[in-house]
Amino acid sequence: MKTTRQQNSSSPGWWRLALGAVIVAAFTTALRAEAPGDDSSQAEKTEENLKSLQDPTILARRAWADTEWNQYADGRHYLEETLGGLWAWRVSEAQDWGVRVTVPYEWHLAGDAAGDSDDRGLGDIKFATGTAFHLGRTWRMGLGAELRTPTAEAGLGDNVWRIQEFVALAWDATPWLTLSPSAEYNQSFHEEPGVASQHFLEMYFPATFLLPHHWSVSPRYEAKVNFEDDNYVTHTAKFLIAKQLTNPPLGLAASVKRSFDSGEKDFTVNFIVTYYFR
Repeated sequence: MKTTRQQNSSSPGWWRLALGAVIVAAFTTALRAEAPGDDSSQAEKTEENLKSLQDPTILARRAWADTEWNQYADGRHYLEETLGGLWAWRVSEAQDWGVRVTVPYEWHLAGDAAGDSDDRGLGDIKFATGTAFHLGRTWRMGLGAELRTPTAEAGLGDNVWRIQEFVALAWDATPWLTLSPSAEYNQSFHEEPGVASQHFLEMYFPATFLLPHHWSVSPRYEAKVNFEDDNYVTHTAKFLIAKQLTNPPLGLAASVKRSFDSGEKDFTVNFIVTYYFR
């Protein structure tokens, strides 16, 4: 269903207020929550849950809702609500395996371009599977693949079938610092008529700092090499803050991301609520 920009010119404003109110309320609740005394096993599990937000080698069974807001220089806004689930199990003492599915629903709020209009609908559903190896007490490695399907309504997706192979390495440098660089190689293998093929590499370099009272912060540098655009490289910075509750086992996280390059996107904000299965 589409409506004109003139009919919804105030939409970006109320989305900002709503998103801000949700984030403030959630983190205020987290600050006031008092977790019961944890034993060593529960404390270790809580730390793993915090690390798993930036560390693909930790396959924690969980379900989440991720609200993402993108603002563009021409006044466009994209709001995406993604429901996801990861189910993992132990293969051996040194190996875990997991499967993941994510289902997005998207809103496009029109910008200043002539003819642009609001739109909403289902986005591109993704399926993934991967494995993680424990290489020692402080080292881990993970690898896997993800399939992106063109399930989105017209104008809300990439209209391609795309495969992504990913690899990650994690090192617990100290009890409170984890470095977990990863790389994702993406290439489309079937495109809808008139749609350009996709071929790019994304690299992530996060550092997760564990803080007292089950908090964490994670700065991350990102680089993307677009092989379809003369190997053009873009650079992005992301900052994430997270709080883990133990009863119930909920994780709350908020992040902001901004590109170093002059591009059409101003910034991206995410708010994530995660339930961890025990």
